[in-house]
Amino acid sequence: MRRVFAIVVMSMLSAAVASAQMKVAPKPAPGQSKPLAVPGARTANPANFPRISIADALNLYKAGKAVFIDVRSNEQFSYGHIRGAKSIPNSQLVQRFNEVPPGLTVITYCACSAEQSSGRGASALIAHGVKNVFALKGGWEDWKSSGNPTAVGPK
Repeated sequence: MRRVFAIVVMSMLSAAVASAQMKVAPKPAPGQSKPLAVPGARTANPANFPRISIADALNLYKAGKAVFIDVRSNEQFSYGHIRGAKSIPNSQLVQRFNEVPPGLTVITYCACSAEQSSGRGASALIAHGVKNVFALKGGWEDWKSSGNPTAVGPK
């Protein structure tokens, strides 16, 4: 009898641990019909994200086939950014992704030439099922120094 009781208790404990490890999709952001996160979303390795060259990004920019997301702070964005880019800091990226027009290539960028912050942003979006996401190689500084379209101010 004790053995049966121990087996039942162990089974219940295992089930409790397993359910505690399950992912729960976040609630949708205001105005968003469903959450961006999907059950069973894969976890992307932050060091392993797709990158896009400035030349390829510029071609998509000129063709109107890309949306640039500046993952820096709003203050940094106001000092200078890629013309037409959206300011969505990394900490808000998944929650605010519904602001990004659908059907475009998503290019994240930051000030870091190693794409650390933009890579984290790209990885987070990929982990939540977003396709066609890249981090800009060289980031904001390389884009600006190449003489590509820039703007200053909050928008």
